[in-house]
Amino acid sequence: MCGRFAAGHLTQKQMVEIVEGFLTPGATVDADAQPPKGGYHIRPTNRIALVVQQGKTPMLTTANWQITPPGGRGLINAKIENTGFWHDEWAHGRCMIPALGYFEWPTASGRKEPMFITVKRNAPVLFFAGLRSLDRQGCVILTREPSPQIAHIHNRMPVILSPDDMTEWLNGTMQRAAAQDHLGTQWDGRFEHHRIKPLTAESEGESVIEPYSPPQTSFDF
Repeated sequence: MCGRFAAGHLTQKQMVEIVEGFLTPGATVDADAQPPKGGYHIRPTNRIALVVQQGKTPMLTTANWQITPPGGRGLINAKIENTGFWHDEWAHGRCMIPALGYFEWPTASGRKEPMFITVKRNAPVLFFAGLRSLDRQGCVILTREPSPQIAHIHNRMPVILSPDDMTEWLNGTMQRAAAQDHLGTQWDGRFEHHRIKPLTAESEGESVIEPYSPPQTSFDF
Protein backbone atom coordinates (compact mmCIF):
# COMPACT_ATOMS: atom_id res chain seq x y z
CA MET A 1 0.00 0.00 0.00
CA CYS A 2 -0.62 2.45 -1.49
CA GLY A 3 0.09 1.43 -5.08
CA ARG A 4 -2.71 3.18 -6.97
CA PHE A 5 -5.44 5.64 -6.13
CA ALA A 6 -8.32 7.64 -7.59
CA ALA A 7 -8.21 11.44 -7.73
CA GLY A 8 -11.17 12.44 -9.90
CA HIS A 9 -11.30 15.52 -12.11
CA LEU A 10 -11.73 18.55 -9.87
CA THR A 11 -10.84 21.85 -11.49
CA GLN A 12 -8.17 24.15 -10.12
CA LYS A 13 -10.85 26.57 -8.93
CA GLN A 14 -12.69 23.79 -7.10
CA MET A 15 -9.47 22.64 -5.45
CA VAL A 16 -8.69 26.16 -4.25
CA GLU A 17 -12.15 26.41 -2.70
CA ILE A 18 -11.76 23.02 -0.98
CA VAL A 19 -8.31 23.85 0.38
CA GLU A 20 -9.49 27.20 1.70
CA GLY A 21 -12.43 25.45 3.34
CA PHE A 22 -10.06 23.25 5.34
CA LEU A 23 -7.19 25.68 5.84
CA THR A 24 -6.80 29.45 5.78
CA PRO A 25 -8.17 31.71 3.03
CA GLY A 26 -5.74 32.99 0.45
CA ALA A 27 -4.56 29.73 -1.11
CA THR A 28 -2.27 30.30 -4.08
CA VAL A 29 -1.56 28.32 -7.24
CA ASP A 30 1.91 27.43 -8.49
CA ALA A 31 1.88 29.00 -11.94
CA ASP A 32 5.00 27.07 -12.97
CA ALA A 33 3.70 23.63 -12.03
CA GLN A 34 3.03 21.03 -14.70
CA PRO A 35 -0.64 19.95 -14.79
CA PRO A 36 -1.57 16.83 -12.80
CA LYS A 37 -2.80 13.70 -14.54
CA GLY A 38 -6.05 13.45 -12.60
CA GLY A 39 -8.55 10.67 -13.16
CA TYR A 40 -9.66 7.49 -11.45
CA HIS A 41 -6.58 5.31 -11.94
CA ILE A 42 -3.47 7.14 -10.72
CA ARG A 43 -0.27 5.10 -10.93
CA PRO A 44 3.33 5.56 -9.73
CA THR A 45 5.36 8.17 -11.66
CA ASN A 46 2.16 10.01 -12.70
CA ARG A 47 2.13 13.75 -12.09
CA ILE A 48 -0.26 14.35 -9.19
CA ALA A 49 -1.77 17.34 -7.39
CA LEU A 50 -0.30 18.48 -4.06
CA VAL A 51 -1.00 21.06 -1.38
CA VAL A 52 2.15 22.51 0.23
CA GLN A 53 2.89 25.36 2.61
CA GLN A 54 4.28 28.45 0.88
CA GLY A 55 5.17 30.97 3.54
CA LYS A 56 2.03 31.34 5.64
CA THR A 57 -0.46 30.15 3.03
CA PRO A 58 -1.23 26.85 1.29
CA MET A 59 -0.27 26.48 -2.35
CA LEU A 60 -1.53 24.08 -5.00
CA THR A 61 1.25 22.51 -7.05
CA THR A 62 2.20 19.13 -8.56
CA ALA A 63 4.93 16.51 -8.40
CA ASN A 64 5.68 13.06 -9.77
CA TRP A 65 4.41 10.28 -7.51
CA GLN A 66 7.80 8.70 -6.83
CA ILE A 67 11.08 9.65 -5.21
CA THR A 68 14.28 7.90 -6.24
CA PRO A 69 17.08 8.26 -3.65
CA PRO A 70 20.65 8.40 -5.03
CA GLY A 71 21.65 4.88 -5.98
CA GLY A 72 18.30 3.47 -4.87
CA ARG A 73 15.02 2.35 -6.39
CA GLY A 74 11.95 4.48 -6.84
CA LEU A 75 9.81 4.82 -3.71
CA ILE A 76 6.11 5.72 -3.72
CA ASN A 77 5.35 5.26 -0.01
CA ALA A 78 7.08 6.19 3.25
CA LYS A 79 6.41 4.47 6.56
CA ILE A 80 5.38 7.00 9.20
CA GLU A 81 7.57 5.10 11.67
CA ASN A 82 10.68 5.75 9.55
CA THR A 83 11.30 9.46 10.12
CA GLY A 84 15.08 9.12 10.09
CA PHE A 85 15.36 8.16 6.42
CA TRP A 86 13.01 11.02 5.49
CA HIS A 87 14.46 13.53 7.99
CA ASP A 88 14.77 16.45 5.54
CA GLU A 89 11.37 15.85 3.95
CA TRP A 90 9.68 15.73 7.37
CA ALA A 91 11.28 19.06 8.18
CA HIS A 92 10.78 20.86 4.87
CA GLY A 93 8.68 18.78 2.49
CA ARG A 94 5.31 18.00 4.06
CA CYS A 95 2.36 17.98 1.70
CA MET A 96 -1.25 16.86 1.30
CA ILE A 97 -2.41 14.77 -1.67
CA PRO A 98 -6.09 15.02 -2.67
CA ALA A 99 -7.81 11.74 -3.51
CA LEU A 100 -11.16 9.97 -3.61
CA GLY A 101 -9.78 6.71 -2.25
CA TYR A 102 -7.23 4.01 -3.03
CA PHE A 103 -6.96 0.45 -4.32
CA GLU A 104 -5.79 -2.80 -2.74
CA TRP A 105 -5.62 -6.39 -3.98
CA PRO A 106 -6.44 -8.78 -1.11
CA THR A 107 -6.36 -12.47 -1.88
CA ALA A 108 -9.76 -14.18 -1.81
CA SER A 109 -10.57 -17.69 -3.04
CA GLY A 110 -6.93 -18.12 -3.99
CA ARG A 111 -6.74 -15.07 -6.28
CA LYS A 112 -6.24 -11.33 -5.90
CA GLU A 113 -9.42 -9.30 -6.24
CA PRO A 114 -9.17 -5.49 -6.46
CA MET A 115 -10.89 -3.39 -3.81
CA PHE A 116 -11.61 0.32 -3.63
CA ILE A 117 -11.24 1.83 -0.16
CA THR A 118 -12.36 5.26 1.02
CA VAL A 119 -13.84 6.95 4.11
CA LYS A 120 -17.24 8.46 4.86
CA ARG A 121 -16.91 12.24 4.75
CA ASN A 122 -18.74 15.40 3.78
CA ALA A 123 -15.96 16.85 1.60
CA PRO A 124 -15.56 16.04 -2.12
CA VAL A 125 -12.07 14.66 -1.48
CA LEU A 126 -9.90 13.26 1.28
CA PHE A 127 -6.22 14.12 1.76
CA PHE A 128 -3.31 11.74 2.16
CA ALA A 129 -0.36 12.96 4.21
CA GLY A 130 2.69 13.04 1.96
CA LEU A 131 6.31 14.09 1.72
CA ARG A 132 7.76 16.05 -1.19
CA SER A 133 11.40 15.75 -2.19
CA LEU A 134 13.54 18.82 -1.65
CA ASP A 135 14.19 19.16 -5.37
CA ARG A 136 10.39 19.46 -5.71
CA GLN A 137 10.21 16.80 -8.42
CA GLY A 138 8.80 13.81 -6.54
CA CYS A 139 6.58 12.87 -3.62
CA VAL A 140 5.57 9.84 -1.56
CA ILE A 141 2.47 8.93 0.45
CA LEU A 142 2.84 8.25 4.17
CA THR A 143 1.55 4.87 5.39
CA ARG A 144 0.94 3.31 8.79
CA GLU A 145 -0.50 0.16 10.35
CA PRO A 146 -4.12 -0.26 9.25
CA SER A 147 -7.28 0.56 11.11
CA PRO A 148 -8.80 -2.59 12.67
CA GLN A 149 -11.74 -2.10 10.34
CA ILE A 150 -9.63 -2.78 7.24
CA ALA A 151 -6.75 -4.83 8.66
CA HIS A 152 -8.09 -7.91 6.85
CA ILE A 153 -7.48 -6.18 3.51
CA HIS A 154 -3.84 -5.12 3.89
CA ASN A 155 -1.21 -4.71 6.60
CA ARG A 156 -0.63 -1.03 5.75
CA MET A 157 -2.86 1.91 4.88
CA PRO A 158 -2.26 5.48 3.69
CA VAL A 159 -2.29 8.18 6.35
CA ILE A 160 -5.57 10.00 5.71
CA LEU A 161 -5.56 13.40 7.37
CA SER A 162 -8.48 14.49 9.53
CA PRO A 163 -9.58 18.13 9.10
CA ASP A 164 -8.31 18.91 12.61
CA ASP A 165 -4.77 17.80 11.73
CA MET A 166 -4.30 19.42 8.33
CA THR A 167 -2.96 22.79 9.43
CA GLU A 168 -0.46 21.42 11.93
CA TRP A 169 0.70 18.75 9.52
CA LEU A 170 1.21 21.14 6.63
CA ASN A 171 2.88 24.00 8.49
CA GLY A 172 5.28 21.68 10.30
CA THR A 173 4.18 22.40 13.87
CA MET A 174 3.03 18.82 14.45
CA GLN A 175 5.94 16.99 16.06
CA ARG A 176 7.02 13.64 14.67
CA ALA A 177 6.12 11.68 17.81
CA ALA A 178 2.60 13.12 17.78
CA ALA A 179 2.21 12.30 14.10
CA GLN A 180 3.37 8.73 14.63
CA ASP A 181 1.00 8.36 17.57
CA HIS A 182 -2.28 9.46 16.04
CA LEU A 183 -2.05 10.89 12.53
CA GLY A 184 -4.55 9.08 10.31
CA THR A 185 -6.08 6.97 13.10
CA GLN A 186 -9.33 8.92 13.52
CA TRP A 187 -11.21 7.21 10.69
CA ASP A 188 -11.85 3.83 12.30
CA GLY A 189 -15.51 2.92 11.86
CA ARG A 190 -15.82 5.24 8.84
CA PHE A 191 -14.02 3.21 6.19
CA GLU A 192 -15.97 1.96 3.18
CA HIS A 193 -14.70 -0.68 0.77
CA HIS A 194 -16.04 -2.77 -2.07
CA ARG A 195 -14.83 -4.99 -4.88
CA ILE A 196 -14.24 -3.39 -8.28
CA LYS A 197 -13.55 -4.65 -11.80
CA PRO A 198 -9.99 -5.80 -12.48
CA LEU A 199 -7.78 -2.83 -13.34
CA THR A 200 -5.99 -2.63 -16.68
CA ALA A 201 -3.78 0.00 -18.27
CA GLU A 202 -6.89 1.36 -20.00
CA SER A 203 -9.07 1.55 -16.87
CA GLU A 204 -10.40 5.08 -16.41
CA GLY A 205 -13.59 6.98 -15.56
CA GLU A 206 -16.01 6.87 -12.65
CA SER A 207 -16.93 3.26 -13.45
CA VAL A 208 -13.47 2.22 -12.20
CA ILE A 209 -14.48 2.77 -8.56
CA GLU A 210 -18.04 1.43 -8.79
CA PRO A 211 -18.97 -1.82 -6.97
CA TYR A 212 -18.59 -4.91 -9.11
CA SER A 213 -19.97 -8.43 -8.82
CA PRO A 214 -18.49 -10.90 -11.33
CA PRO A 215 -21.01 -12.81 -13.41
CA GLN A 216 -21.84 -16.29 -12.14
CA THR A 217 -20.16 -18.93 -14.29
CA SER A 218 -21.35 -22.08 -12.54
CA PHE A 219 -24.10 -23.30 -10.29
CA ASP A 220 -23.98 -25.08 -6.94
CA PHE A 221 -26.35 -28.04 -6.60
